[in-house]
Amino acid sequence: MKPASPTTPASAGPAGLRSARPALVALCAALAAAILWWRPAPPPATPQARAALETLEDVLRSKDDNDPRLDRSFDGLSDEAKTLLRDAYGRLPRERRAERGTIVYVLGRNLVSPRDWEFLASVIAEPPCLSLADCDRRAPLAAGDEITLAYPALVALRQARRVLEGSRDGPQALEALRVLRAGFHSPVPAVVRTASRLSR
Repeated sequence: MKPASPTTPASAGPAGLRSARPALVALCAALAAAILWWRPAPPPATPQARAALETLEDVLRSKDDNDPRLDRSFDGLSDEAKTLLRDAYGRLPRERRAERGTIVYVLGRNLVSPRDWEFLASVIAEPPCLSLADCDRRAPLAAGDEITLAYPALVALRQARRVLEGSRDGPQALEALRVLRAGFHSPVPAVVRTASRLSR
């Protein structure tokens, strides 16, 4: 007797493979994306970096623009400390203009690497904050609100100017000029005016 031919499941034939191909492609794409975006968890922050962040948080809670720690406790920050402070800036709601400006001031005292200058330029490139209650909603402005709304970018410009007052030569001066010129293209009139004045 001739043995019965095994029955081939429909899914194993050419048509079944073709129908399964989109799902396989999607799965491979998802795996590739996961591999590309995966990053190992950062190591725990050093005590010095954590101390800098904790001091900053204490200064922000005090709401004192003249806190002497701003000019004595943040010089010579490590790259790790600066990363923690930039992360703190990013976590703050955009409406917290004074606090965000304070962080820009602190980081602007530690302009060493290209990443430091990129941060200043990114602050100037931020979209306008339209009101203190909600940056995304325009509202009538009181006297002085225009400056308050632009405060982080204005601080970034002044910190760049501070570098030029020390020297107009070398790579740091070139970075400072680049930041000031970025202010010319801001959609915020107060930023454009300040960039123009500080570039003279």
